[in-house]
Amino acid sequence: MSDSTNEKRDKIAQEIGWTPHRVQGYENGRFCQRSGNDMPWCHEVDMDEYSKGFRTGYYAQACSLSVSNIRETLTAR
Repeated sequence: MSDSTNEKRDKIAQEIGWTPHRVQGYENGRFCQRSGNDMPWCHEVDMDEYSKGFRTGYYAQACSLSVSNIRETLTAR
């Protein structure tokens, strides 16, 4: 990972009060969900900072997609 990416992640982590590992997990969780992949089982049960961020990113992306789909369905009627 490039230094600028690490600096950006550290800045975001500091702004929202997360650890850099949690921010990295969040970004990877969003990417995993957008890619259509299932969540790895280890992130479902682990309680480390990375896994907490991964679950947040994965489910936030899934929920936003669900809300978007619901809105599209309702407006199509």
